[in-house]
Amino acid sequence: MAISNDDLYDKALNLSKDFDDNFLDLAKTLRQLLDRDPEMFRDVWTKTNLGRRKAYYLVEVSRTFDSLPVSRARLKKIGWTKLQIIGKHATKENVSELLDLAEKHTTKELEALMKGEKPIDNAHCVLMYFSPKQYEVLEKALLQNGGERSGRGILKKEEALVAALKKLEKTED
Repeated sequence: MAISNDDLYDKALNLSKDFDDNFLDLAKTLRQLLDRDPEMFRDVWTKTNLGRRKAYYLVEVSRTFDSLPVSRARLKKIGWTKLQIIGKHATKENVSELLDLAEKHTTKELEALMKGEKPIDNAHCVLMYFSPKQYEVLEKALLQNGGERSGRGILKKEEALVAALKKLEKTED
C-alpha cells in the first residue's frame, strides 16, 4: 500500500527532529513529498528548522545516492553536506572514488577538488556576525575588490577581503 502525502508530511516533520541520525530517511521522504506535492514540501521546511536550501540539498542527495550501490552506513558517516557536494559528479562508475575523497577531505577541500582546484593547505576559517549596516559596508567592500554577486551570496569573498585590506594597509603607510 502506498503511503499518503499526509503520512509523508508527518514522517518528514518527525524525522527532521533528529536530523543528524535521520538525514538519509528524511532526504528520501522530502524527495517523495516534493515529487508528489510541492506545497506540502514547502510547508515542511517552513515549519521546521531545516530551511529551504537544506531541504533542496537533501532532495538532491536522495535523487543521487538512493539508486547507487553504496551502504547507508557509509553515506551516513560521510554526512549530507559532503554528499551534496560530490552528488553532482557521482555516477555508478565513480561513486566509490568520490566517497573516498569525501572521507579523506574537509568540506572546503572537497569543494575545491570538485571545481578542479587545488585545496588550500592549512586554511583558516573565520566566522563573524555583522549587523545589517556593518554587512552593507562589508558587501560593498567585497564587491569593489573583486567579489562577485551570486544569488544572495558573494563569490571570491576571501580574495576580495584580502585585496581590500591590502589597499587599506597601503593608505596607512
